[in-house]
Amino acid sequence: MDEQPVELGRRPDPVDAPPAVPVAAPRRRAGGRGGLAGLASAAVNAQVTRRHPVSLVHFVTRRCNARCSFCFIDFDNPSPKSAELTLEEIERLTRTTGPQLRNVNLTGGEPFLRGDLTEIVRAYYRNAGVQSVYITSNGAFPDRVEALARAVATEFPDRSLIVSLSLDAFPAEHDAIRKVDGLFDKAVATYRALRAVGGNVTPNVGITVSHENHQTVPDLYRALVDDYGIRAVTAIIVRDEGVYEVPEADRAAVLDAYRWLTSTIVEDQRSGRLEGYDEATLLGRLMNRKNELLWDVVADTYLDPHFVSTCYAGSLFGVVDTDGTVHPCEVLDRPIGNLRDVGMDLGALWRSEPARSTATWIKDSHCNCSYECAWGFNILGNARYQPQLLAAALKR
Repeated sequence: MDEQPVELGRRPDPVDAPPAVPVAAPRRRAGGRGGLAGLASAAVNAQVTRRHPVSLVHFVTRRCNARCSFCFIDFDNPSPKSAELTLEEIERLTRTTGPQLRNVNLTGGEPFLRGDLTEIVRAYYRNAGVQSVYITSNGAFPDRVEALARAVATEFPDRSLIVSLSLDAFPAEHDAIRKVDGLFDKAVATYRALRAVGGNVTPNVGITVSHENHQTVPDLYRALVDDYGIRAVTAIIVRDEGVYEVPEADRAAVLDAYRWLTSTIVEDQRSGRLEGYDEATLLGRLMNRKNELLWDVVADTYLDPHFVSTCYAGSLFGVVDTDGTVHPCEVLDRPIGNLRDVGMDLGALWRSEPARSTATWIKDSHCNCSYECAWGFNILGNARYQPQLLAAALKR
């Protein structure tokens, strides 16, 4: 554990997105492809071969109606709509993701600015066979979100849709942070509309802990749960990325607020005050424990970046950028290649020499960071965490 941290490069053209995409999926029924055979195949891929991606983050747009201070997009150099992958290109992409893809996180920018987002979701369900789609949104478009959710509930009742809505402060301050009047109220309205859809549709609220809200996080959390009736909460800690840097004077306080928030979420999930994965199922208990381990690792490495365990970005996990460039993760400046150069064939790109060499470099260099999405799959795919995961899964 005493290896020196690797100096990570930054992508020169950061995408428009929150600092991290949450990986928890409250109330979700954790499942897999093909019953026991599918789970066995998934376990071999995750633990042994690591040949196929299990999860992708897909930035479907860089456009956004908000201007969050902690976002890592460079608003002085906007990316045009014309750079986005078309629906036809995404259809082709989703037919080449491989046999083990379980989840895709659709993010941006604001994903619901794409008028074809419902079709994109359909493509991932139908063509890629994913079990869950996770969409990160600022909640500014309740009608669009509800329409997509109702389509999924009707057409794909055996799959999961999770919509994570960002709420970082009380109404006036939240709107000021994200620079959109009325955004807090719209996000709450979106959450309630999704709760009304129910079934396989799960909304949660993601709180990004930053230098702007760390002092009010406990009060905000209590208000969301007690006054607004929020039943599922995830936590993200802001990180240096692109054009944003965490003020040095605030780092320790930001971490303290994140630790408080994540530990409180765990306590409230255990007591039933909040919803998490279904504790009545073995896989649900495993996934809840995975999130607890993830939050602990992120907190322990935030102020003191250091190697903890092997990262499987570029093996089990990857990022598809708005223009089709594929990265192992959001942080590392080592693009694997562009899908448009290989006929939108992700499998071919994943098997390419640049992909193999990048995955090898990540492992050999002890590359490390506090990126929550990658950490979720590092924990699931690393033998060192399996005893804790299995103990939680088998607990009655």
